[in-house]
Amino acid sequence: MLNGQPKRIRKYLYPLVAAVSVAALAACSSGGGSVSATGAAALSMPGPSGPLETHTITVEAVPTADEAGLYIANDLGYFKQQGLTVNISITPGGELAIPDLTSGKADLVAGNYVSFVQAQMEHQANLRIIANGSQMQTGNQALYVMPGSNIKSVADLVRYHARIGVNTKNNIGTLLIGSLLQDNGFSLSQLPPLYAPAGGFPDLLGMLPSHQVDAAWLPEPFATIAQEKFGAVKLADFDQGSLQNFPIGTYIGNASWVQSHPNTIAAFLRALQEGQQKADTDRAQVESSLVTNTLLPTKTPLAQANQIAALLTLNSYPLTMDVPTMQRVSDSMFQFGLEPGFSQPYQIADMIQPEPGMIR
Repeated sequence: MLNGQPKRIRKYLYPLVAAVSVAALAACSSGGGSVSATGAAALSMPGPSGPLETHTITVEAVPTADEAGLYIANDLGYFKQQGLTVNISITPGGELAIPDLTSGKADLVAGNYVSFVQAQMEHQANLRIIANGSQMQTGNQALYVMPGSNIKSVADLVRYHARIGVNTKNNIGTLLIGSLLQDNGFSLSQLPPLYAPAGGFPDLLGMLPSHQVDAAWLPEPFATIAQEKFGAVKLADFDQGSLQNFPIGTYIGNASWVQSHPNTIAAFLRALQEGQQKADTDRAQVESSLVTNTLLPTKTPLAQANQIAALLTLNSYPLTMDVPTMQRVSDSMFQFGLEPGFSQPYQIADMIQPEPGMIR
């Protein structure tokens, strides 16, 4: 049960109901040019509006295009308009930030669903999902090899026992690669263990051209960086088959913190949703924010950063939390052995905070 409601409910809009049509936004999102929102209904964003419990929060985020809505909301002052100062710090992977949540070093984390579902299942923390961050689109998440590699196909990964690099082990990279292999008639057990360097995606950028890994999972902007700097070649796009339009990014906090800061969470989400809408309709702003927040911090020269941003492909940035869509993550985790000890997929609805301050 979800706050006393049957799980047959199709759409769970937490807590900021978007009057604007998500389908209409999707038609002009992810990879297109800047599109005017004129004619679209304004966002209706109810929720607690009393005094904020705190005016400054820290959000740890993996520096990828998945978090474009967050970066835009900060860059354009949407958080400030809500009375919030949001400090964004980099983490190599969502699961690596969970200890910071439990210690209070971070208030919220933006990362992939898999890390957080695993932590909840294993009782490492008591977490609540507060927003959907991104869903995969063609070109945004893919597997790359170097030019001249013997690996020309998914079958070659198995034939040559390829060493594949991911940002962290037993995570969404495992799920993506496992699904890709299965869709092509293979399994993860036919490959060496996936390799995860300590520095995550930035480290993989150096390991691929130096042949320390044979192939690497690279989301944007790292995919375009690898193509532009090293001539990396896309082996397989993950946005296909069972992974098409797959949920990738989400926002999460400790249940106790989320429930004790209802006005702060509501203010954060009002600003974030503005950022999400902007990310889905204004390509130029996405490029600007990704340059500032993901490329320049890696010491990429400005001219090169702008060129990379102009070439990268984007996710879509949902305004709603669709529970059946989100459940696809847990179903796939169960399928690929990332939910050990469970006889059926974990119900991701159990992690959703239904309304700021509501305890269930």
